[in-house]
Amino acid sequence: MKHFLRDLMVFLGVFALLFHAYPEFQYWTKRYQTDVAGTEVYEVLAASKSKLKKRKLVIGDSVAKQVLDSLANDSALVSLASNQAISMAGQYVIAVQALAANPSVDTLVLIYHPFSFQNNLASPLSFHYFVKPFYTEENMPLFSKLVKHQVEAIPFYFLARYRPVLTSNWSPSFEGVSDENRLFSSISREYVLQLQQLCTQKGAVLQIISPPINEVFKAQVMASRTQFKGIPGYIDSWYFYASANFLSDQIHIKQFDFLKDSPWKMTGLIR
Repeated sequence: MKHFLRDLMVFLGVFALLFHAYPEFQYWTKRYQTDVAGTEVYEVLAASKSKLKKRKLVIGDSVAKQVLDSLANDSALVSLASNQAISMAGQYVIAVQALAANPSVDTLVLIYHPFSFQNNLASPLSFHYFVKPFYTEENMPLFSKLVKHQVEAIPFYFLARYRPVLTSNWSPSFEGVSDENRLFSSISREYVLQLQQLCTQKGAVLQIISPPINEVFKAQVMASRTQFKGIPGYIDSWYFYASANFLSDQIHIKQFDFLKDSPWKMTGLIR
């Protein structure tokens, strides 16, 4: 019996070492950031702490990333657009880091589809796209009680920094409940206000605009106008285009030729 217990303990010790060795290697070399869900978020977070060569900085969702990547050679800005799944709280963290590293930035642009403002961290994607990359001890002072409440509603959120979890694509089964039936969630309202205050403190101009919108959503989006009246110029940036220009999800753009002479481009964001 003693030999069995000894062998069992040795086996468990070796297993534990092997189980943790590779995740530790992935963590310290940061290789996991190119393998796990949300790789574009880790890229943007790293870039947000580096020196930028231009004074106009853009953050935003995946539609913003699509548009700006397609026009990268015709722009006078730096894009740190990533994904709406990081929520406005995540966008705020990126802005804080980028403006701290680049005090010469004089214009911050948030390009956000109206539907992206719905995110209140109740999505199954929140574990990968927000909790793992953003919900760290370093960033904790930037998070409101509401953000912490939403994160703590995610099962096993506290395992996000555990190396075998952090470096893998495992996530808990989770389908959160939205706090309200609105396009402009409570978290988005909180962090748009904080973004406005941040830009005022840093002496930067803040622009919040929408990317091109599929015309199939025109009635729904226009009906939500009153929710966005507190964002100067945002409603004026809504331009609707034929659904043939969009992918099957009706949100992301399939082709970009229509932007060349579009009213959206004439907003002055792109040269």
